Amino acid sequence: MVDIINFIEFIITSFLECFSAVIFSRTPEQKSLMAAWHKLESDQDMISRRDLLKLVPAVMASNLVTILEPHDPNLKTDKSFHGTNLAGWNVVLGDALYVRAGEPPVTLADIETLHPTSRFSELRANINRRVIMAHNITFKRVIDPFARNYIHTATFKFRLPYIPTNDNNALWHGQTLEAGISIWDGAASRLDYGLAFQWDLNPWNEFGKFRVWTGQTGAGKWVNNGSSLTPDTNWHQAMILVDFKRENTDLIIDGKRHLSSFFKTTRPAAWGKEVAARFQVEIVSIYPEPSGIKAANRAQFKDWTWLWNTA
Repeated sequence: MVDIINFIEFIITSFLECFSAVIFSRTPEQKSLMAAWHKLESDQDMISRRDLLKLVPAVMASNLVTILEPHDPNLKTDKSFHGTNLAGWNVVLGDALYVRAGEPPVTLADIETLHPTSRFSELRANINRRVIMAHNITFKRVIDPFARNYIHTATFKFRLPYIPTNDNNALWHGQTLEAGISIWDGAASRLDYGLAFQWDLNPWNEFGKFRVWTGQTGAGKWVNNGSSLTPDTNWHQAMILVDFKRENTDLIIDGKRHLSSFFKTTRPAAWGKEVAARFQVEIVSIYPEPSGIKAANRAQFKDWTWLWNTA
């Protein structure tokens, strides 16, 4: 069995290294696959050899599509956005909300995004420390009818300025930290497409676990992707890649590849008719029950880039 796997590895590696390099320029999927392939040295790697073998047919197929597809005349050039903090981004109230009986509804007054210096921004939720759960979504939006024809890659750094504990009286507590790239197609399909991940910060829940948003034309849901990162106060680096045409995704955090999923999700009927791409980061304050916790949540973000590639 080992000999068979080794033989298959040899064939795949030869194909990707020789055929791909000669016939066409590597796509980001190829680069990611080859980097992961050469990095596999032991059973402790994030993706096993057998798991990687399962990914190869889809990657090869997308490469063949790359060869055969004509260049889209609507894609004039690559696009690039970047910044050291989130100044100029939009701030809205998300849908992960809870209010204990007797508390006023959650509003924009319960969240804020601060830019204390030019070097980073800080998202905060439940800033009035009520018995609620508040959801801060801070995002950059670009309206472009051809947005889904690009390969989108976002990078950014994030950190917690505190470490959640199981102290009900702590001033700072988190439920989640989240991020993603998505495109709302309000002109045709009326679906939202993309990749999003969630980091669990609740010390009474699945502390440190990662989840990804899934859904194929339905409401969608968060699903554990089998990986985790123990919350600390260090800066962490994330990369999110979405190829919307081929429905391929990649999620890398601190140099380690994590399982990801391309979603197609319905949104409220009130959403507009535009085609809009979004790069967003989010936090949710801790679910307060049953103890009536009144803690706020906060997280910091910096050094972000958002690339749109025509290839």
